[in-house]
Amino acid sequence: MENGYDIAKNTPIFKKIEVSSLMFSEYRCMEEKSMFAAWSHLNYFIYVLEGKKKWRTLDHSYMVHANEVLFVKKGANIIHKFFDSDFCAMVIFIPDTYIRDFILQKPEIGMGQKNNIPSDSVIPLKLDKTLSTYFASMLEYFFNNEKPSKYLMEIKFQELLVNILSLSSNPKIRSYFKNIAQNVKPSIKNIMESNFIYNLSLEEFARLTHRSLSSFNRDFHSTYGISPGKWLINKRLLHAKKLLENTHQKIYEVAFDCGFESPAHFARVFKNENGMTPLKFQKNAAVRLMTL
Repeated sequence: MENGYDIAKNTPIFKKIEVSSLMFSEYRCMEEKSMFAAWSHLNYFIYVLEGKKKWRTLDHSYMVHANEVLFVKKGANIIHKFFDSDFCAMVIFIPDTYIRDFILQKPEIGMGQKNNIPSDSVIPLKLDKTLSTYFASMLEYFFNNEKPSKYLMEIKFQELLVNILSLSSNPKIRSYFKNIAQNVKPSIKNIMESNFIYNLSLEEFARLTHRSLSSFNRDFHSTYGISPGKWLINKRLLHAKKLLENTHQKIYEVAFDCGFESPAHFARVFKNENGMTPLKFQKNAAVRLMTL
C-alpha cells in the first residue's frame, strides 16, 4: 500500500515546501484505478483545488469537492477517484509532535468547549469566510515562483490552526488535538481498531504507532494478550463475516475491504477457520435471511 507522505516527498513534479516538521505539498492524483487504498504515518489537511474524491473509512464515506477541506488522521483509507475531471489539492502534513507542542504552548485555545469527543479517522472541516480567505492566500505563497520564507510559512500554518481550533463548528478536530497533547505515544488500540481492515505490514503499523517493530510487538501483546498477526486475522475474518451476511459484495471485494493480501489468501484463511468457502458462507447466509 502506498504511503501518501512518501509519495508527496519523493515525487519531483509536485511542488512542496518543508518547514520544521511540516510539509506543504501539491498533490495531483496519478492513480489509474477508480478505487485504491493509501496510508500516511502523519496526519494531514487536504484542501481541494480541482475535482473531487471520496475518502472511505471503516464505517463512513466522505466526499470532498473543490474549495473544501478534510483533516485526515494518520492511518489508512480507501479512496475513490472520479474520472470526470482532474484532481488537484494542497496537502499539509503535520506530525503528532508538532500538534503536541502547539497545544501545550497555547492551552487557552478552545477553553470552555467540550473535549473527549469521538471522531472518525476523517474529519470534514467547516470553513467560514476567514478560513476560505486563508486558503486563498496560502495558494499565492505556495504556487508563486519565488518561495516564501520558511518562518513566514510556519506562522501562516499556526494561523490556520488557531482559526480552526477556535471555531465552535470544529469540535472534533480540537478534541483530537488535545488528546494527542496528553499522550506521548499514540494508542495502539485506537490505531489498530481504526486500521485493521487495511493491508498494512506490521512494520507499517509500528510506524503508525511511533514505535520500533520490537516495541510495537511487545506493547501490542500487553494490550491484547496475543500476537498482532493472529489478532489481525481474527478481526478481519469477523469483519468479512459481517460483510458476507449483510451485503451483496463479490468475494474479491470483501477480500479487499478486509485487508487480505488477495482473494485466494482470503478464501484459504476463511475456509481453514470456518470449514467452508466465503462463497458458500454467503449463500447460506442468504438462505437463512430468505427463511426469516
